Parts: sequence; structure tokens; C-alpha cells
Amino acid sequence: MRVARVSSLLLAILLALGLGSGDRVGPALAIRETASPDATFQQRTVRLGILPAIGQAPVYLSLERGYFQDEGIDLQWEPVQVTAEAIAQVGAGNLEVAMVTVGAAVLNSIARGVNIKIVAGLYGGPPSGDGSDRFLVRKDLYDSGIRDASGLRGRRVAGNSLGVYTEYAIDLAMRTGGLTIDDIEFVAIPFPDIPAAFANNAIDAAFVIEPMATRAIAQGSAVPILVGFTAGEQTTVVMAGPSLLSDRSLADAFMRAYLRGLRDINAEGITPQTAALIERHTRVPADVVLQASPPYWDPEGRVNWDSLMNQQRFYMARGRLNYSEPLDLLRVLGEDGPRQAALAALNR
Repeated sequence: MRVARVSSLLLAILLALGLGSGDRVGPALAIRETASPDATFQQRTVRLGILPAIGQAPVYLSLERGYFQDEGIDLQWEPVQVTAEAIAQVGAGNLEVAMVTVGAAVLNSIARGVNIKIVAGLYGGPPSGDGSDRFLVRKDLYDSGIRDASGLRGRRVAGNSLGVYTEYAIDLAMRTGGLTIDDIEFVAIPFPDIPAAFANNAIDAAFVIEPMATRAIAQGSAVPILVGFTAGEQTTVVMAGPSLLSDRSLADAFMRAYLRGLRDINAEGITPQTAALIERHTRVPADVVLQASPPYWDPEGRVNWDSLMNQQRFYMARGRLNYSEPLDLLRVLGEDGPRQAALAALNR
């Protein structure tokens, strides 16, 4: 597990040197003065499952700028590749939080009574405009005349998994060309491996998140043929499990730290400094990150529940759900208390 640890020894040294006395304040303690008055420096561990990508930039900012430290949180994070993996760990109590899509695994877990809740939104398509989602086709196919989804019937189209947002997004893309996902051959490939799959002619097209999409384009093996086809959709959410939900003070503290990073990324955008820290966490070069189209982050972490209901209906039509009538997702999945409390604290 990759671990981001706060050193209590370093804090003790700073205090011993008098940097906590108020006479002289360094950058780290200047940040701490803006933290919630309810923050505690008794370390509490929060284990986070996260798919390394540009969309997770608010978390990287909160981590790097000490916002979790300000709240007394020792954030330990585990990279994951698919939602089902993360949700299984959250439901079992091995992770407190995961940044996931609301796919079939989540919905079936809820139907079984697993105590997991959506506590905030992460990223998605903007209310209008292009956003970051791009659908790519292999460069030689583009040059031969495939310029939209209508030319992909029977073609090999890649995504990271079925039963997750990727499947829903590919279907949205296909419908722009009068097709559906049933008209293509789906190929499951982890997002980081999709640029290589294009380069090796192993796939014809793909839905792939940033910065991997820009990486494939930069290497000259793929060309975007669709943008804006996921406008308004909720892509990823912050999902909490019982080990966090049972500790309201910890949940509120986590949300305060998270929302500070969310506000920073909205105020600043992707700067060279932000790109550098994204590179450290994703291993994608900072120059590629700067070229990528950033996703839409709601500055208050709100969730588009209508989009999630549409995704549920899609999975139900695909036979991926173990129940026959749509659930009221806001009622059974929503837990907005920590977010509202965090907003109230930060807005004081």
C-alpha cells in the first residue's frame, strides 16, 4: 500500500523551535490556522481506494498541502483499477473511502444491504460544453475515414471494465452514431494500458480517462472523434463505508480536507505545480497532464443524482443488476451530513 504519513516527530520539532508560538508562522502552520476549529491533531487513519488519474487531483492537492494533516488524518491510499475491487474493500471495512463510479457492483451491494454511502461527488461532465471525456479511434482508421461512431460496427472498442461507468459511456458514444454497445466488440483493458494497446494495433477505439487519453494522442496512435458526449453526467463519487460512517467526527474531518482541495482545483485549475504532483501520483509526465482536458469538479462536491439514476436504468436493461425495480438512489445511497457540515465549517 502506498502511504502518505504525517510525522508527529516533525510536528514536535517545529513546536520545540517555537514555530507554533504565534511569533513566527511558517507555510505549513499558516495553512493550519485556516483549518476547522474542530480539527484534532491526534492521528486517525483513513484508508482510501483511488484510481490514479487527473480526476483525483483534488485529493492530491489536499494531501500535498497538508489539509488532511490539519484535520488530524493519516491518509493511506491504495491504487485500484476497477470499482468492484474498491467497493469490496470498502464494504469489508478494509478501506474507509473509495473514489469510484456507481456501477453494477455498487448497486448490487446496496440491494444486498451493504452499508456504503455516497458522501460527495468527485468529477464528471460539465453542465454544458466538452469536458474531459474523449472517445478515441486508432490513427490509421481515422485516416482511412472513420470519423464518428457510425464506423465502429463490429470493431474492437476498449475500456477498463464492464458494469461500470465505462460501459455506460461507450454506449452513449455509440448512440451518437446510431449504434449501441451491442454493435461493437468490447475489450477490457486497464486504462493505463490503453495507449500501448493503440500503439500495438490491438484495439480500434476506446473510452479512456485523462491523462491516458492525451498520452495516446501525444504518441500519435489515436485521434479523438467525440467530445462532449458525457456532458452533465456524474462520473465518479466519494463512497464511504461503515468504518467511516460510524465515526461522524472523522467523516466530517475527512470531508473538510477533501473540500479544501476541491475548492483549490476549481480556483487554480491545472497549474505546472499541480501537474507535477499529478505526475508523482500517476506517473504520467507533467507536460502530458498540462495538455489534457481537465474534468469538471463541482466546487461544493454536489452529486448529480439524475445522472446516477440514468446509469442504474442502463445497467438494469443490460441485465447486470440483481433486482428488477430501480432503487431511489438518493434515499438509499445518499449521506450528505458530512458534506453539509464541512461546508458550514469552511464557510464560517
